[in-house]
Amino acid sequence: GAFILGFSSILTGLNFIVTMHRMRAPGMGWMRMPLFCWTLYGTGWIQLLATPIIGITFLMVMAERLLGIGFFDPTIGGDPILYQHLFWIYSHPAVYIMILPAMGVITEIIPTFARKTIFGYTAIIISSMAIAFVGYFVWGHHMFTSGMSSTSRWVFSLLTFLVAIPSAIKVFNWTATMYKGSINIQPPFLWAIAFIFVFMIGGFSGLVVGSLATDIHVHDTAFVVAHFHYIVFGGTGFAFFGALHYWYPKMFAKMYNI
Repeated sequence: GAFILGFSSILTGLNFIVTMHRMRAPGMGWMRMPLFCWTLYGTGWIQLLATPIIGITFLMVMAERLLGIGFFDPTIGGDPILYQHLFWIYSHPAVYIMILPAMGVITEIIPTFARKTIFGYTAIIISSMAIAFVGYFVWGHHMFTSGMSSTSRWVFSLLTFLVAIPSAIKVFNWTATMYKGSINIQPPFLWAIAFIFVFMIGGFSGLVVGSLATDIHVHDTAFVVAHFHYIVFGGTGFAFFGALHYWYPKMFAKMYNI
């Protein structure tokens, strides 16, 4: 079932990419697209390139179970560390499949209720693509305690710190957009503020996980669980509710009761 669902993820990502390449409105250049579309574009590439890896991993597991081919089971010549690598090569970018569209939602909400154009349009585009790209190469910080060379450890630690920079750029741009703006405090804006606050907590805790010196102490503890939920629920969840409040009146021509 999960293998079949992977096809829907791949085709959805392909749909986003092809739509933006071939079906933009007349006169809609790349640098005029809404920033929400840019985050979906980065998400589409992650879905297209990362999802097949977990699909292949599922096939390898089935081949091992049904045919006795030793991929991961050490009793028949497999390597369980290989499974961890394949799992995290997909699963860490999968976090960005959830958080990138959420960032796009916040980027749409804040300028509307700050009554200002977004600060740093180009910087937000570059940071979105940087998150999508660098996010492919940071899976190793999940495996510091699984056994890897010292060189691999510091490389993955460095890349983990690097992926935090584009996220920090976005937070700065959102804050700069609100600065001296004519703030209209409405439910979507409150969800956006909550997103930024909780996402920053998750981001700072992510730096702890990305550091080799501290990760070996907090790995496989509730600290990592808390970090994940700050990012995923504080990010995806709050942005979802913000988007629901923001686009509901536009979709159904009815205002919610505030």
